[in-house]
Amino acid sequence: MTFARAAALGLVGTLMTAVTAQAGSVKRLTNGLRYVVLEDHASPVVSLQIWVRCGGVNEEGPTSGVSHFLEHMIFKGTDKISANEISKIVESNGGSINAATGGETTQYYIDIPSKQWEKAFDVLAESVMRPAFPPLEFEKERKVILEEIKRRNDDPRSDLWDVFLEGLYRRTPYRQQVIGSVETITAMTRDLMVRQHALFYVPNNVVVVVAGDVQRAAVEKKIKKIFGALPAGPTPPQPALLEPPVAEPTVQQIYNDKAQQAHVALGFVGPTLKDPDQVVMDVLSTALGGGQSSRLYQKLREEKRQVWSISASFITHAGSGAFGIFAECPPEKTNSLPNDVYFLLGDVEFNGFTVDEVERAKAQIRSSWLFGQETYHGQASQWGFYTALGAPEVLETYLAKLDRVTAADLGRALTKYSLGRPLSGVVVKPRPVGGGR
Repeated sequence: MTFARAAALGLVGTLMTAVTAQAGSVKRLTNGLRYVVLEDHASPVVSLQIWVRCGGVNEEGPTSGVSHFLEHMIFKGTDKISANEISKIVESNGGSINAATGGETTQYYIDIPSKQWEKAFDVLAESVMRPAFPPLEFEKERKVILEEIKRRNDDPRSDLWDVFLEGLYRRTPYRQQVIGSVETITAMTRDLMVRQHALFYVPNNVVVVVAGDVQRAAVEKKIKKIFGALPAGPTPPQPALLEPPVAEPTVQQIYNDKAQQAHVALGFVGPTLKDPDQVVMDVLSTALGGGQSSRLYQKLREEKRQVWSISASFITHAGSGAFGIFAECPPEKTNSLPNDVYFLLGDVEFNGFTVDEVERAKAQIRSSWLFGQETYHGQASQWGFYTALGAPEVLETYLAKLDRVTAADLGRALTKYSLGRPLSGVVVKPRPVGGGR
């Protein structure tokens, strides 16, 4: 749930400003662009971020991977400023610049000493909203991404993740690989990227967040000057993101020549970001697999010696989230492990958690949530993510909802979403001696 990142500048800000900010802090220009300014003068640094509601779910077929490819191209220059000038302006002033593409959003940011915020903001806005997509750079980045895909395909955990999502999501695009495939990236055209940018990088699909040592009035004036005159454009299409429970769950067995041990993923689809049960699922996943005191670790690692490691997490989406249990174990344990996990969940559903287990899980989540707001970058990332997905209220309601979760809620949610069915999943393991598909 948290979005803390290790900022290159070691940004340190006070927690008070972000925690006491209200969802009303999100303001909107007439063209639909949303923005948040978090003024805090504890440290002389600032995080400038632009979030676009565009990612892997906004692609299909031949467009798979275009959002990530586009992200690679954003800082390759505009008609006004070259790629070298962009990096020089940021780095010569002690800043860092980067971006990340996810299933539903793309984030761009510059973290920099606050004296340079205006110059950096100009660079960030120009790069994101008016990229030139130079043809030579396009071909260079194609090679970079193809190499990324190659390295990723060599990792058995990538097989695990991809097949796990494909098993959970039969109808919705959460099943797609954000990075794309060798085939789609090889065939990708610059024109397709230009169309993707024109469709999704419009003001009413963009969120700007500025957090740190700035004057709110000056930042708001700058935002209005840079973005205010941009035409709103039509609202970009969003796909259907509600996934029904898997009718016939299966646990697939696949072999990977690079695997040294077995990797297992089991799970089911869960509630949406705005569903009250979303917080409950966070607590459930932490009580089940959040650290060495969790139920899964104690039962399957410490008592039964079935696994070397095991954890659980709930992946939050605007649409149907994913509840996952992930383990590493000897290959010979994989035949029984899915049943062991299934029966453990049944025991939890029937007998419940202790009060201590629930309170410990809540304390872990609360700590992680607050650590995510320790830096200006972390604060801006949380506001950008939830605002882009249309749920900034999460930032003011999450901890209160967390406090109200009970052991009974965990059992009820497990019953509601697992429905007593076997778990969907995948086992990735070394190829046996003598072959195997």
